[in-house]
Amino acid sequence: MPSQRQTEANILGYQLDRILELGRAAPHYEVRAPQSDAAIASFIDRRSAEQFIVMCELGQLPRRSGTPAY
Repeated sequence: MPSQRQTEANILGYQLDRILELGRAAPHYEVRAPQSDAAIASFIDRRSAEQFIVMCELGQLPRRSGTPAY
């Protein structure tokens, strides 16, 4: 099925693309990895895609027992 890819944002190195496909009423969003440019996730709305990016980055932070966010 033919599709159109448009880059919507570059967030923390991750590329957020909007995908429009013929025959589909609404677009979906794809997140691409910073280094490899491989698609790592697909979402039906932009907000979910943005949350995924933030959660991926937060998951890489070291956790210490003395911090308030622990």
